[in-house]
Amino acid sequence: MNHAFVDASWNEQPDGSGLGGWGLVLLRPGHLPERYQGQLDSPDNNAAELRAVLEAVRLAPAGELLAVYTDNQAVIATLARGRGPELLQDPAREVHEEAAARQVGLRVGYVPRTRRHLRAAHDLANDARRGTSPASLVSGAEVLIEQRAGQHEARVTLRRSNGQRTERVTAHVQDDPLSDMPPSARALLTAVTLAQPGETLHVRRASKVAQALWQRPERALRPAVQAELNRARAEADGAGVQVVFTA
Repeated sequence: MNHAFVDASWNEQPDGSGLGGWGLVLLRPGHLPERYQGQLDSPDNNAAELRAVLEAVRLAPAGELLAVYTDNQAVIATLARGRGPELLQDPAREVHEEAAARQVGLRVGYVPRTRRHLRAAHDLANDARRGTSPASLVSGAEVLIEQRAGQHEARVTLRRSNGQRTERVTAHVQDDPLSDMPPSARALLTAVTLAQPGETLHVRRASKVAQALWQRPERALRPAVQAELNRARAEADGAGVQVVFTA
């Protein structure tokens, strides 16, 4: 079973609108913890946290069980018992529809914020909400891959614009010393998982190794790496996702 710890952060803006951030920590057996965060317009904190649940369902492996943990009783009541606030009914329905489409067996439960992974999700949500407004984007989504010397993770930031609204999603990809996949290629594959169907990703700062392996998976020396790259390429092609490398 896979596990996700989710939390949200929200503030009312001077114009009366709401700005929220969501964070989640995804745990898959045999993998390092995966951390994701995003900023969004949201009517309240509960709706922002439901967005975190939705992203957990999207990012978890299809066809497997997923236990989602939160300290938000309104979210639990809405998803598990269908008795939450009216404002949450539509986003809750979207969560269940996404879970059904991906054949993810969804379970929702309570844990206190003192739990380590939920505390990490809380920090991710706060950081996402406090992020500065991104600049206008090219058509599609802009992806920035940052790998800093001395750190054991890469940060992948995806920004997309939809009319007057701009959304930012960030993934923190930890190095896995047991994996044959180069870290830069692992960061690129993570960026692709954040794409929406039909979206073009304009990727900046992807390493030459990551670009070469994405364009020609047969260049990978290990058969397992070739298979993973080919699977990611096939899923992207099936969803109409295109990857364009920029300077």
